[in-house]
Amino acid sequence: MASPTLPAGTASLEQALQACRRELAEALERQTATAEILRVISCSPTDAQPVFVTIAAAALRLCNARSANVVRYDGKLLHIAALANADALGADAIREVYPRLVDRGTSLGRAILDTDVAEVADVLADPHYRVADAAVRSGFRSVVSVPLLREGLPIGAIAVGRAEPGPFPASQIALLRTFADQAVIAIENARLFTALQEKTRELEIASRHKTAFLANMSHELRTPLNAVLGFTRIVLRETRAQIAPKQTENLEKIQASTRHLVGLINATLDLTRIEAGRVEIVASELELGALVDECLRSVEPLAADGVSLHARLPPGLPPLRVDVEKLHQILLNLLGNAVKFTEQGTIELRAAVRDGNIAIDVEDSGIGIPPDKLEAVFEEFEQVDASHARAHGGTGLGLAIARRLARAMGGDLVAVSALGVGSTFTLSLPLRWSEPGEA
Repeated sequence: MASPTLPAGTASLEQALQACRRELAEALERQTATAEILRVISCSPTDAQPVFVTIAAAALRLCNARSANVVRYDGKLLHIAALANADALGADAIREVYPRLVDRGTSLGRAILDTDVAEVADVLADPHYRVADAAVRSGFRSVVSVPLLREGLPIGAIAVGRAEPGPFPASQIALLRTFADQAVIAIENARLFTALQEKTRELEIASRHKTAFLANMSHELRTPLNAVLGFTRIVLRETRAQIAPKQTENLEKIQASTRHLVGLINATLDLTRIEAGRVEIVASELELGALVDECLRSVEPLAADGVSLHARLPPGLPPLRVDVEKLHQILLNLLGNAVKFTEQGTIELRAAVRDGNIAIDVEDSGIGIPPDKLEAVFEEFEQVDASHARAHGGTGLGLAIARRLARAMGGDLVAVSALGVGSTFTLSLPLRWSEPGEA
């Protein structure tokens, strides 16, 4: 029985389909290799070496090669970073050649010098190729190298050697270019991480020096200032009836300015301790009403004549377990700010239990805060307005310290405000302070 006859053109169509399948399979394999290298980059952002190893192995496999290696260039010498070879003896032959100076005797050297792809179709036929013996021992006759370029400058290269002579397919060269780009990304990631680590160490050292300097300077400055303050108080007490009113006024100005300086030094030292993580919470039992009364009495003499200052606490507030000294410091700061920026109207302190926290509101009818400054007032040395700062004084540290103390005690300090209407600062703290990790 005769074999069936295929229609004309069927064989060529089948061959075309097979070629398409091969191309699709190769493209899929290249994409898979590229994705794997990207995965390795993401998994090792601090070390480029695993990326180099993965690239060398993928280049060896996808180019049907005998040898594939990645080299680093230090500006003078080429150093092997990763090497994949079809056999161990061939790998040893390549290792014997490196490190080496950059010259035109290797495809890697040409790629570095020309900052472009360098191809040697037959290492035995190229009179300028100087490592033909190592190439033959490694098992390849043709080689191509692709440079690793960062901002146009060479930092390394990838080389692939095949057993048969002849040019490399454009698809393989394009793949090696992609691998080179990925290698540069890995190198840059590692470089940036190292630089960031070094900068972090430098900043930590600078911060420690700054903390030590501020602590020492605060101590050295407070000692003479407290002496000035004390002696001025003595002179005022002993001579008030004996000197002219103008001299008494001048002494009082000295006393006020000295208090301001001592306050600034204390605030700077507080902030330094907080930044250094040296804030110790010492919790004890407290009835909030007694502390609020004490704070109101402290700031009441500073309030303008047209300002009403009062507290509104609901009956039955539970006792708190907080750091009394730090809570006292925060409330004095909030009330002091309200008094400073309220020329008429009311200042009211309210408290309530909300979601297991004590929430303390300090509301005033003062000048208010612009929306774009609402968060900035909690930053160091920030003022609502330079003109107000000149008129009312202040260091720009009080609210920064108050918020950080609140957060150190497991709470927070936030504000809402409207220009010309007033501001409300809300302090929230846990009813019962407990050390982190306590039940």
